[in-house]
Order: sequence, then C-alpha cells, then structure tokens
Amino acid sequence: MAEIYRGTALAARLNAETRTVVEALGRSPRCVVLLDGADAGMAAYGRRLVESAAATGITLLTESYGAAEVLARLTDLGGDAGVDAVATLYPLPRGIAPLQAALALGAAKDIDGLHPMNAGLLALGAPARAPATAQACRLIAEDIAGPLRGREVVLVGASRIVGRPLAQLLLDAGATVTLTHADTRDLAAHTAKADLVITAAGQPGLLRSGHLRAGVVVLDVSINRGPEGLIGDVAPDALARPDLTVTHVPDGVGPVTTACLLANIAATACEAGT
Repeated sequence: MAEIYRGTALAARLNAETRTVVEALGRSPRCVVLLDGADAGMAAYGRRLVESAAATGITLLTESYGAAEVLARLTDLGGDAGVDAVATLYPLPRGIAPLQAALALGAAKDIDGLHPMNAGLLALGAPARAPATAQACRLIAEDIAGPLRGREVVLVGASRIVGRPLAQLLLDAGATVTLTHADTRDLAAHTAKADLVITAAGQPGLLRSGHLRAGVVVLDVSINRGPEGLIGDVAPDALARPDLTVTHVPDGVGPVTTACLLANIAATACEAGT
C-alpha cells in the first residue's frame, strides 16, 4: 500500500501559531461564515469550523444564505466594524457569481483571497492573502518533500480557488509548475514526469497507477462521495503501490486547510488592529 499522509500534526502546529497570534492581539477575532444551512453536510462542516476556531481563540459565527439578499448582506458585513473577516462557502446561492460576492464584501475582510485586489497581488508575486486550500497544499508539500526549489510539480485542475493560486505559490517557492485541466489531451504524459502531483479535479479514479512514476508524492485535494464513503481522485490501483506517498482523503489536506483559514482570520484581525 502507498504511504498515507495525514495532515493532523501539521494542522496542530499551525493552530498553535494562530493561538499565539490571537493572544498577542489581545482580543478574539470575529469571523462570519455564510453557508447553505439547508445542506446537512455543509451545516456539519460549519459546526466543525466553529469548534476549531474556538480552540484558537477565534469567534466564528455561521449564517445561512437563506432568502436574504446575499450581496447586500456581504456589503453590510464588509462595513461592520465588529466583524474582522468573512467567508462564503460553496456553492453560492443560484445567480451569485464568486466575483460578485468578492466585490460586494471588499478586499479587507476577504479571507478566501478571491477579491481581485488579493488575487492580483498574489499573481504579481507580492505578499497577499491566498486561498486556504492553496496555502495548505504548499505547506503539506514542503512538510513531505522539503524545499520545492527545482521540483517538477503537476497540478490537475485549474480552478480559481486551488489550481491557479497554488500555481503561483509554487512558482514563488522555486518549483517548475505544469498546470493541467479538463482540456489537457494526455494527462499521463505530464504527471508521469512529476516529483509532485496535486489533484483537485473532482473525478474519482482519475489518477491511475500508469499516471505516476515511482517515488512521486500525490496530494489529493478532491473529496468525492463513493459507494464506500469519501474518496479522492487517486484510483485504487495507485493506492496499492508501496512506492508512492498519497495524502489521506479527507484527513490529508482537510485539517491543514482549516488551519490555514483560521490563520487568515487572525492575520486579517491583526491588520485591522485592536
């Protein structure tokens, strides 16, 4: 079997750092997370976020999109001096585009790094607030493989939340990055040469044994529901190989993503001051 990496230890270290930042701030940062409260899975995730935030000294409140005007609510939250940070979980309500939501909120409280100002700074290689999942992938890659300078990295999936911002973070770390997507003709021709493969395509079984060379590290970001529970993009024949390292689904990237989100909240509160 492949060596399975879980992100719990890394997440614990990051959360300890966030607690230190919050203690130095001298108050509890406040964050509002908008989500689809009618979705049982999303509601459960929201409850876990509240618990994780409390452990770092952060006050996190969840709020259902409901029937209220979402863009107006985001504008209100953006101007609320009692709120440090805001996140909008996916899927957004029908008819609301991610860019619309980001613009309505504004850049200052955007902890997802989706506002054009935050995304633009990241693209320019300047200090910027990056999406939590992208941050988590870079940190996990370094935790497993060490410095990324000169490494060949292939990303599978070019989303604006994971693939694109992560490509920039990896470039900043000195990696050689190939970004593949749905229109890539021969995926295996790219992944088979990689030192590190990061997949966020949301296609169960996409990466088979023949896609991967011996010794490669695979970060499986996707969470798909299969007959036997949650699975990622890595196929069973690849997971059976003892010469691979693969992140666990969902306990590989997931805990570190949550830790990075909490770190973003604390950093936003620090920027706002006391």
